Amino acid sequence: VKHEMTTTEKILARASERAKIEPGENVWVNVDVLMTHDVCGPGTIGIFKKEFGENAR
Repeated sequence: VKHEMTTTEKILARASERAKIEPGENVWVNVDVLMTHDVCGPGTIGIFKKEFGENAR
């Protein structure tokens, strides 16, 4: 079954410098802005710093 990319998939494909991405894939992308909810932010930032270091941006 051929899968047409959604708008979100197209944005993520472009940001990851790939022609196509598939549902369920993990991709690394360059982001301009990050938004997170209050309840998720501290945990997410903690994992980010643990994985990439205190000075990672």
